[in-house]
Amino acid sequence: MKNRWLSLGMSLGFFISSIPAAFAVQPAPISGSAKVSWSKVVEDPFDGKIVYDKNFTDDFEFVSSWSKSGIRATYIQFRSEFVGYRTTWRTRTYYDKHGRRRYDRYPDQEPIYRRYSIKHTPKAIKFAINGQIYTYEEGAVPLELAAALASAPPQNMVIRLIWDDGRIQDIEIGRGTVEAWKAIFRS
Repeated sequence: MKNRWLSLGMSLGFFISSIPAAFAVQPAPISGSAKVSWSKVVEDPFDGKIVYDKNFTDDFEFVSSWSKSGIRATYIQFRSEFVGYRTTWRTRTYYDKHGRRRYDRYPDQEPIYRRYSIKHTPKAIKFAINGQIYTYEEGAVPLELAAALASAPPQNMVIRLIWDDGRIQDIEIGRGTVEAWKAIFRS
């Protein structure tokens, strides 16, 4: 009997561990260096009409795709970490008291940094459009949200990213992309 309970426990443990993580926004199908028409409606063989948006600084890159079949987004955070110093030899030029050019070599300590990036996909995206708050989490864009996106004012729009750990982050979507939503999400 003991072995039967052990076997059942192991089976349940495997079943529970194989349940997928909570639904969330899917990662963007492109990278920030992709050769696409940014903020322009294009035809995609998988998603139909789609628009790609990119917002970036030296510290981050936010790439998103917008279609009726779904909103996808990837936030890449760029970081650097100090790892030590290396010695480099430098040359200093000077003139002696007779006006002759002289050179002096000396060691200098130069910091070394390791650069890396961390990719994140938000759990949900919130929109504030025409006085209403909408939330997108996964799958096809709901009709109510699609109608709101199609009627959004033609200007840059701040959206709110919600992360798995409960943090929030506001990020801007460009005016061209917001204007393209009309062609994509209009019924």
